[in-house]
Amino acid sequence: MIQRLCSLLTAFALMWNPEAAGKTPSPAPSAPERPAAPALRLTQLQFADSAHGWVAGSIGDDPTTQIWRTSDGGKRWASAPIESGLQDAVFSFADGKHGWAIGSSECNMAAGTALCGRTTILHTSDGGKTWKSQWSIADRRAGANNEIQAIDENTAFVRVRSAIGKTTDGGQTWLDASVSDSGEAAPYRISFVDALTGYAAGRLGTECPDPGLVPSDANADCRAAVWKTKDGGRHWVKLANAPRLSGDWSPAAIRFPDRKHGFVLFVNPDTHGSLLYATDNGGGKWKLRNDKIPGIRPYPVKLEFVNPRVGYVPLSVGAGPVEGGLLKTVNGGTHFAKLQDPRLVSVQDADFHDPRTGWIIALNPERPESALLLGTKDGGGSWTDFTPGT
Repeated sequence: MIQRLCSLLTAFALMWNPEAAGKTPSPAPSAPERPAAPALRLTQLQFADSAHGWVAGSIGDDPTTQIWRTSDGGKRWASAPIESGLQDAVFSFADGKHGWAIGSSECNMAAGTALCGRTTILHTSDGGKTWKSQWSIADRRAGANNEIQAIDENTAFVRVRSAIGKTTDGGQTWLDASVSDSGEAAPYRISFVDALTGYAAGRLGTECPDPGLVPSDANADCRAAVWKTKDGGRHWVKLANAPRLSGDWSPAAIRFPDRKHGFVLFVNPDTHGSLLYATDNGGGKWKLRNDKIPGIRPYPVKLEFVNPRVGYVPLSVGAGPVEGGLLKTVNGGTHFAKLQDPRLVSVQDADFHDPRTGWIIALNPERPESALLLGTKDGGGSWTDFTPGT
């Protein structure tokens, strides 16, 4: 009886543990893995008001620039390419309907680098639903070194490398508004307060290298410069009292929240240092305000001052491995604090309407090849995810 009971218990155990009998159970069927969604690469954002906003970027391996648009504060998004084959496009809206974009096309890959042959400016009057080409030119140096700033539905300024252009008739005609300084002027960044008043920061000299590089010779003819126009770019004046820096210092950003108050940030690729200068009289005098902002790795993307006291500086990690983030000042740049949020590892762009309301593009820490679109209503204390498609 005992023997039979032991045999039954052994058999019963093997039923529940077949491996004990040298048998391997068949694996349970599993659900097929869902393919990962294509990477969402966001590069630029702008909100005209609390409801109407746009984000530029690309999807997956397709470099064509898409623009996502929302009319309900980011709850829902619609997207479409600006133009077939257009890459590295940047945009600017004057209001909820009228905007411009500039980008490169006719691109081919060579040694891992896109070489493009055409630069094109496009315009929209329906909030980005449709775009029409207004100006296009064959350009063997076409690339990402472009800026565009819309002032109103008729007026916009564009910078293509060192050249500056403008339209005052909605883009029907584009006129040259470049800084004329014996051919030695190279503006890298522009900031227009209105249709007449604008500023440009760059370098001046016959031996200045490309932006982001330092002259090969310490005595090279190259120095930092800031220019101002009062007539919409017809005439520019070099500001005599602007920061007097050597060509080792390259302007990373310039921002004028109003006609009197402005900020310009210079970085030094050799020392990784930075110098933030401020003016309160329209560029007549400048004072060093801060030298603690990272200059290189992480890279300061822009100066996003919403008024003379409150401003933000997004920091991008670039190739890393460093940590970026978002800096905030409430005293005109004298001190900056780094906002704490695990998603603010690398910030690519920022757009703020007032000291508390704004949006940023940040690297997705859970999927570094993709980006997040985050919004705040309390000055960066907390963030809500508004990423298109999520």
